[in-house]
Formats: sequence, structure tokens, C-alpha cells
Amino acid sequence: MTNCTECKSELLANAKFCHICGTQVGMKKDIFQVSAETLVGKVKEILKDASVKRLVIKDDKGKVLISMPVTWGAAGAVATVALAPLLAAIGVVAAIVAKCTIEVERVEKP
Repeated sequence: MTNCTECKSELLANAKFCHICGTQVGMKKDIFQVSAETLVGKVKEILKDASVKRLVIKDDKGKVLISMPVTWGAAGAVATVALAPLLAAIGVVAAIVAKCTIEVERVEKP
């Protein structure tokens, strides 16, 4: 048996999600601390990774500012053009906070 990466509870056999916290099995979470000046650039960099499934941006107090699923995978470079309004919103977030935390959920590579 394996344990949930988020809450550490024991997972049921063949589970796709944790029955305690709902975290998807096989996901890995990376956390980046960034300044407001580097926020948009870091998000663009992250979006190019095909294994990324969710992006969460929090302020320095831990309040969620933006949470978005990322489903286009390898087409991230093309999708960046379509995401211009979202990147503009991230730029506004960067203007009102000094430091941010970016949580990236990605599929674990075997």
C-alpha cells in the first residue's frame, strides 16, 4: 500500500484519489517562492511543462489569489498566447503583493 502525498493517510488499493483529502494519486506538488517582479515570468516558464496539471498562486499570508487547472500539456507555448488575459491578471496580482507562493501540481514521471 502507498500513502497520500498530501495527508499521508494510507490509500486504498487501486485508488485514483485519496479518500481522506481528495488529492489525486500520482501527483507531485512543487512550491516556489517568487517576488512580484518575477511572478509572470515564472508562470510562463511553468506553463511550458507538459506534466503540470494545476497552478495555484497565493499571497505571502497563504490566501489563494488564483487557482487554475492546466490541461493543454505540451501545447503550453501556444496556449500562452490564448492565456494573455490570465497573464494580465497575474500581472495585476504582482502589482498588489510583494511576495507570492506558486504551488504547482504535476503528474509524477515514472
